[in-house]
Amino acid sequence: MSNQKFAAAGSESSAAKFTTLTGHLFDGFCELSRLNLATCRAIFAGSQLHFEGMLSAQTPEQFVRSQVGILPWAALQAAGYTRACMDIASETAAKLR
Repeated sequence: MSNQKFAAAGSESSAAKFTTLTGHLFDGFCELSRLNLATCRAIFAGSQLHFEGMLSAQTPEQFVRSQVGILPWAALQAAGYTRACMDIASETAAKLR
């Protein structure tokens, strides 16, 4: 009889552990989804400003400057997104240990 109680306790702890791990994975997924939405909003807003700057260009030089001016901004957005993804991944991995 004690072996059955021990087996039942083991399966309950496994189920609780599985539920906890699944919860941590879901939390990480939700954080990644929030990051994706925030990044999309920032990119669309920045693209709109960039496009407005292109439309206001009156000379070819101004047009080229507006094109080149977006490169540092895009690199900064990409670096920030990558850094945030890595933070989410490392936090989720730490919770799973």
